[in-house]
Amino acid sequence: MPKGECFVVWDCGATNMTVSLLSVDGRFLGTRSHPTRVGRRREGLIWPFEQMWESFSELTRGLLAETPVAPIAVVVSTFGVCWAPVDAQGRLLYPVISWKCTRTREQLNWAEENLDLYQMYLQTGAAPFYFNTVFSMAWMQQHHPEVLEKAHTYLFMPQLFTHRLSGAFCVERTMATTAMLVDLNTGRWISEIFDAFGMPNKFPEPMIGPGDVVGEVTEDAAMQTGLPEGTKVVAGGHDTVLATAGSGRDLRTTALYSTGTWGLLVVTRDEYTPVAKDMDRNIVWQLNPHTEGILSGYNTQGHMIGGLSFDLVRKAFAPRIKVAEITERCAKVAPGSEGVIVIPTFVKGTGPTPKAPGSIIGYESGMAPEVPVRAALEGLAFQTLDALSALQFRADSILIGGGFAKNHLFGEILANVTGRDVELA
Repeated sequence: MPKGECFVVWDCGATNMTVSLLSVDGRFLGTRSHPTRVGRRREGLIWPFEQMWESFSELTRGLLAETPVAPIAVVVSTFGVCWAPVDAQGRLLYPVISWKCTRTREQLNWAEENLDLYQMYLQTGAAPFYFNTVFSMAWMQQHHPEVLEKAHTYLFMPQLFTHRLSGAFCVERTMATTAMLVDLNTGRWISEIFDAFGMPNKFPEPMIGPGDVVGEVTEDAAMQTGLPEGTKVVAGGHDTVLATAGSGRDLRTTALYSTGTWGLLVVTRDEYTPVAKDMDRNIVWQLNPHTEGILSGYNTQGHMIGGLSFDLVRKAFAPRIKVAEITERCAKVAPGSEGVIVIPTFVKGTGPTPKAPGSIIGYESGMAPEVPVRAALEGLAFQTLDALSALQFRADSILIGGGFAKNHLFGEILANVTGRDVELA
């Protein structure tokens, strides 16, 4: 292979947008990030797609200008559930509703009263979070039915970017299975659920998989991003599912704790065997990236808030102290955090014990800021132990990936709490 060939990875998280250059043998050649900013509109929170496109373009131009490489492919990964209706040219007909927006709670409430959510769960593997695609689509049907009627198709977040890069319309299976609209037994859309909410299904078909080439970088996209025209555009997918590949482990014996804004405990199962009570513990099932081999089967997750909880506590008690410094100070606090307890359910209804409200208990005025911050790390560790129990998975070890892979103290706390060997990616 010619020297300098690389892959360009666009990773859009809820906290940061990152562009990385990877050599063909998997080495990092460079990376740049911007904070991910949520937009606010009269009707609720959105992801400002045009600004995000500009951020990715700027980050890519900067990296390519300073790194002598030859990009051969670009791939996009994002958080799940978020989507947008687009016209035949791919222009958004309504902004992307952010999963952080609570406007869709009314649709979840309606579904709880009128539909059998347990049956939906057994079909789709998706626990009924208010931000699921099905509920934002139902909100759109109720408040802006003309938008869905006018739409040429619907695109999930990664495919909005791949369309802007290549002009191709597609839907990728790991993203589709975050929607609460796909039958995991068959891998097909469930028309009865669309009908129950009175909304049309305009997603592209057939579904493709991560790694499939969807097109090439167009002349216009090349001018904006700095990517060479003709660079292959590859389907990415849901960040948590793709983390199974990035872990480099067989998650049939090792559990992956994938960390970012969320903290997701991920294992692989070969059979689709959900039971109704798992829904109450927020156990989520999705399709894995491939249909064969070590990355086949089903991606089973204990769905929890992670880094968001840590950051909320840290910013409340130690807003002017750098993360590395406050973590070092936390290491000097004895286990138990002087009786302070943090229940990290700071997004209502999430976590393996969803009825437990996010709380900080036992804090007293005058305590050093590292005490509640350590309590947050301990709370996340106990939440992970609870999720491991809910998954009923006999993990030999836990691999921490994502942001917390840099935090040795958290790894030690998690090992002590769970009694498992813990490895940092």
